[in-house]
Amino acid sequence: MRLDFIDLKLFTALAESGSLTEAAERFPMALSAASQRLKKLEDLYGVQLVERHSRGIALTHAGDVLLHHARRLLLGSEQLNGDMGRLSQGVRREIRLMANSVASNEFLPDLLGRFLAAQPELDVVLAERPSRDIVTAIEDGEADIGILDGSLGVERLPLLPFARDRLVVICGPTHPLHGTASVAFAALLDHAFVGLTETSAMQGFVESMARRKGKALRLRLRVSSFAAVATLVGRNAGLAILPARSARSLAQSHALHVVELADPWAIRELQLCVKDIDSLPAQARLLLDALLSADHGEPVSD
Repeated sequence: MRLDFIDLKLFTALAESGSLTEAAERFPMALSAASQRLKKLEDLYGVQLVERHSRGIALTHAGDVLLHHARRLLLGSEQLNGDMGRLSQGVRREIRLMANSVASNEFLPDLLGRFLAAQPELDVVLAERPSRDIVTAIEDGEADIGILDGSLGVERLPLLPFARDRLVVICGPTHPLHGTASVAFAALLDHAFVGLTETSAMQGFVESMARRKGKALRLRLRVSSFAAVATLVGRNAGLAILPARSARSLAQSHALHVVELADPWAIRELQLCVKDIDSLPAQARLLLDALLSADHGEPVSD
């Protein structure tokens, strides 16, 4: 006796409707045939799956367990059919990836470049979002994979380690901080800053840290790229906070000095977030494996 997907679809319909008659009508299928299929499932596993009451049918504990697995198997079957159908038609497949600013700018360009070169039939739709918005998007099915700040404390979704980086301060050659090795963020709040646009998740995070200290970050100008920020800082327009890897790279070409932030939140533990690893589409699982296997090393330090 073998399990088949019609049995699982019928059982799922039974669980949703609470009525074998209504479940049979959805196919359509004779009530006697539906009853035989239900008995076949119970005989296959040697357990009682349902209890009959005057108001309908209720699942037993064994029935709840079967329903959980049935839904996953049916979802996997739909994804398999969809993936194979698209391949047979030559349709390109998209992976929806959301990441915070640090991941988007520091780690993903090189990694995604190599991934796309190795997977020419796949495309990646990358969106930069604040970490909290990424969690909501994953839960709502708007993204396949998210990369977010591990300090957020997400407990309701699977999290996997991705990378670590540090936020640092950059200053121009004549700024009073030039030559300083480390500084507390609170000591910077009387200084002027230049920063990224309001859409930058990292910039929003830094400004929220200032508000926690009871002050607003004094921003003289917002620009859209790390390179533009570095140019302004190099002209002594103000301080800026950037990820360490970008800051140290830009420091060489813009005559900048890099100062480490002493605050614990400056260390950024980035984590991968998915709704359910086992139900990821095949193409998204390929990207997840690539992200997990990437070696980013430790944050750069002086």
